[in-house]
Amino acid sequence: MSMPTRRGFLTGAAVVAGSLVLPSAANTVANAAVNTPLTATKTTGRAKHVVLVDWDGFDPDYLSLVDTPNLDALAAAGSFTVMDGTFPTISNPSRASMSTGAWPEVHGNVSGVWDPVTNKVQGQDRFLSAETIAQVLAGSGRTLASVQWYMVQNFGATYGDPDHLYVQPGGTIGQRTDVAINILNRRAVNSGGQQVAVPKIPDFLAVYSSDLDALGHAEGDDAPGMAALMTEHDRQLGRLIQATKDVGIFADTAFIVTGDHGMSTWSTPIGDKVLDAVAGLGYRAEFVTTSASPDTEVVLVVNGVLNIYLRGRAVGAERRIKAAIGRIPEVLNVFDRKALNSLHASDKLGNLVAEAKEPYGFSTTPPAGTGIAGVHGTTREITIPLFLAGAGVGQKAPRHPEIVDIAPTIAALLGTRAPADSQGRVLREALRTRVGPV
Repeated sequence: MSMPTRRGFLTGAAVVAGSLVLPSAANTVANAAVNTPLTATKTTGRAKHVVLVDWDGFDPDYLSLVDTPNLDALAAAGSFTVMDGTFPTISNPSRASMSTGAWPEVHGNVSGVWDPVTNKVQGQDRFLSAETIAQVLAGSGRTLASVQWYMVQNFGATYGDPDHLYVQPGGTIGQRTDVAINILNRRAVNSGGQQVAVPKIPDFLAVYSSDLDALGHAEGDDAPGMAALMTEHDRQLGRLIQATKDVGIFADTAFIVTGDHGMSTWSTPIGDKVLDAVAGLGYRAEFVTTSASPDTEVVLVVNGVLNIYLRGRAVGAERRIKAAIGRIPEVLNVFDRKALNSLHASDKLGNLVAEAKEPYGFSTTPPAGTGIAGVHGTTREITIPLFLAGAGVGQKAPRHPEIVDIAPTIAALLGTRAPADSQGRVLREALRTRVGPV
């Protein structure tokens, strides 16, 4: 797909299908796995099925690497834009927002935070304090299946439940697509050690891939293999679309393809500069991965961004510490609590949160191995591709969509209410008129 790079986009800027320069033939899926036009079968005004495809680490820049005929076909039949994600741009909090329609300030999922009560750093988990779209669908009598779309596990989708199925096959996107196609064909799949066949084609099917994120972390966003991996993701998308045709639901299916965050590359550590800046104010700072030392006054926790916690003599010194760290040339931003609240961030992130410019990182040593690595967490990675097409979807791109709009839009397409804690909106301008609860 030919498009401007992420760095040339205004956050939330929309690209309508008509303005896209499509390298593949418009409306045609050139892939051998899908050799019929996406629009060959007329879609209906209301979706009976929604297929959500969620690619972890799906940076908008990747769309310019290779031809993506299946994504192009979706854009031509519906719309393509970029949406805003959560802050920080970390997978579990982001996917929690996608599945609940709530920001981290509400759903409570966090990663890489320090608990001053226990003096422990918490990594990623699947905690949620907000209702998911899967719970809404299950409660309204709808069926669903989640292929490793993990934030709804035990929050609406469960191992062994044929009506609300959760499976976690692992492996590559090809292996996960195989499982999704088996589910569409009502063939038995492994669900937590049980062989389970769905009784009917699910109303909602979510398919998750972590391959782009894994390669990005290992080799950076300019990884030599990224183009081939994008080609493979597009090919697997084509297989999934074809499967909906093969089982007879294509005309009644809405497709949403998106991700959780982008990717950047870092190679140069600036951790010592942060320590020196804090020491210059007379405070003792420490980078903490498990527990802070008793005499540490400024606790520094790295998770893409730098979470900064003040204790002891440093309590109340936010402005001085923010200014000192902000003067480091390689630092992009230092957010105080007011700024974090405006980003709908969790109150567990710390008194301050800093983000580095590319290619710098909050470490005292460079990345192991090749000396470069991928990173996300900052506002640089906050824009995410969003493709909408199919039943119930029009050809007008949504205006300034956000990740919290995904769950209420799925609900509207399937005629149910939005999750109870949703802060997002239905992307009605991108849909046909006959959507919403019935």
